[in-house]
Amino acid sequence: MNDFEPFLNDQDPLDEYPLDNYRRDIDNSHLWVISYSDFMTILMIFFLILFAHRVWEKKMAWDAEHISQLRAAQEGQRGMVQRLSRLTSLDVNAQRINIHLPDALLFDAGHADLRPSAQDLLQRLAPELITFAGDIIVEGHTDNLPPGTHARYPTNWELSVARSFSVIRCLTAAGVLGSKLSARGYGEYRPRASNDSELGRAENRRIEIVLLNPKKAVESGGLRVEGVK
Repeated sequence: MNDFEPFLNDQDPLDEYPLDNYRRDIDNSHLWVISYSDFMTILMIFFLILFAHRVWEKKMAWDAEHISQLRAAQEGQRGMVQRLSRLTSLDVNAQRINIHLPDALLFDAGHADLRPSAQDLLQRLAPELITFAGDIIVEGHTDNLPPGTHARYPTNWELSVARSFSVIRCLTAAGVLGSKLSARGYGEYRPRASNDSELGRAENRRIEIVLLNPKKAVESGGLRVEGVK
């Protein structure tokens, strides 16, 4: 007998394990679980798609409403800027609107009591400030010349603050909510021009009414609007 003789036998070694017996040994009763799990997976994916679509629709609707409200607010503030520019000069940027009121229009030299003409101007500004949704700061500024020895206010700081409160009293009397108003006095420390000339000092003596509303900006970037002075 050679080494290959066992493999030349006509009998198949697998014949000892009949296929029918092998099939009978397999339990097919749980195969439905595979189809069921596939179905549940597909169903879960379907509902996730529906949920994501619903969330996306709500987001798109919210974005559209937000944009519409923002545009309406911007249009309203553009109209306000145009109306205010007929009364005085403005500086407009993305975060604030500065209304410039020269000292000569409002006060006598060294005094904090409003002139009758100043009260009339502030009353014409008041309707726009009443409808404004943001905070309003009234800033007082002076030149660098010290008050006289007999002046009512010994420092420019005190004079600038007193003038700011005079403007606030007039605005609240005209109907502007006091909860939106605050006062600041900078004295001579925030000049707009050089104090070396009378023209520059006159420009530095001023009241600025600052409208703060960064979330509803009128314009992006800087813009100067010149109106009647």
